[in-house]
Amino acid sequence: MEDVELKIKEFKKYYYSNLAFYNSALRFLIELIDSLPKVEHVSGRIKDYSECLSKFNRKYVSKISEENRDYQIIDSLSDFIGIRVVCLYVRDVNLIREELKRYFIEVAITDKTDQLESTDDKFGYKSLHLDLKLNSEYCKKVELIPYANVRFELQIRTIIQDAWSVLDHKIKYKKSIPQSLKRRINRLSALFEIADDEFLRINDEILLEEKRINDRIKQGGTIEKDKALDVFRFLFVVLKYFPNYNFIEFKVDGFVQEILDIKKGFTESELNDGLRNYLHIAEKVEQKEKKELNPYTKIRYCLYLFDRDLFSSILSTYQKNSLLTVG
Repeated sequence: MEDVELKIKEFKKYYYSNLAFYNSALRFLIELIDSLPKVEHVSGRIKDYSECLSKFNRKYVSKISEENRDYQIIDSLSDFIGIRVVCLYVRDVNLIREELKRYFIEVAITDKTDQLESTDDKFGYKSLHLDLKLNSEYCKKVELIPYANVRFELQIRTIIQDAWSVLDHKIKYKKSIPQSLKRRINRLSALFEIADDEFLRINDEILLEEKRINDRIKQGGTIEKDKALDVFRFLFVVLKYFPNYNFIEFKVDGFVQEILDIKKGFTESELNDGLRNYLHIAEKVEQKEKKELNPYTKIRYCLYLFDRDLFSSILSTYQKNSLLTVG
């Protein structure tokens, strides 16, 4: 026991004398990992001194034999530096893991996804835990030599998994959970997992729709009559008239919804007719005003001219008056 107390004193001195170095290493690692594709957010921390002692006492003191005096507490703390990576989709977890191999070697792996999927009576959050250190090739850079032997724990989670982990953290330290509550928690964790899968499927379907639009444009696809407008059909039409403009997704979605609020079932062909017949008038307004109008404003002029009664609210009074000056 005296030996343990001595080791704790040594560790306390080590901890506070090296804290600045480890914080420097943490900043470097976060910046490096944040540059990888598919990474949405990175955060990290140095384990608090009291947490280090608590973990050491809880997990390792009982395993130390009388003969084994050649140890350091820091060596038992694989998560002394802890970094968390959050990504959007389940598929991104392994993509990020592959990207990490450019800079790091995997010292140890804990895949909580495999652990949970191998049993039907446990609950918790899925994530991939990797113990990493810089690989020898990357460490050849002179400025990185001090970090060569720094080992850290990296957790990779989706946004959904990260949200669930907050709940899991509140629950898993309870000493006794009734079976009825376990069942409710299992049901809830299943919903989170379903949400993760659904977000991935929805994203894949959106990408397929975007590819379909691009293929229609490249192949000179014709306007489809009687097809109600949606974001994808809107883009198919307007990109023919404004091929160099970057239509940002959330703005497109809001603009299409504004059109459909005015006329439910407004079609792809009606939008095309409006642009084909009246875009030249919107451009005359632009010339008269001597200022560039963005595509959304031009489309508003075209919709109003397409049906002045129906789309009366889509232009301001000033914009309507500006049409009178161009004939």
